[in-house]
Amino acid sequence: MMTERAFTEWEGLSGRPWYKHMIYGPSLYNDYGAEVYPGADDAIQTAKKTNTSESWQSVQHEIHRIARVISQAALVLSGGLT
Repeated sequence: MMTERAFTEWEGLSGRPWYKHMIYGPSLYNDYGAEVYPGADDAIQTAKKTNTSESWQSVQHEIHRIARVISQAALVLSGGLT
């Protein structure tokens, strides 16, 4: 249970703060399915469309957020975070 909670962030997904899970959730670009790493997927799709420096910085930010929750989950699994 603690590992699953480690994959969530209180801020939620960008533009959809009610979705807290960073690893699995709905995509802005896929009405019928879910995506793995939905925040990063949405940011990449947006960056491909707009191709601006800010949009690619958003991709970096989303990847950082994912790395952070994976690190938190690893701490839980190793017994370092309870």
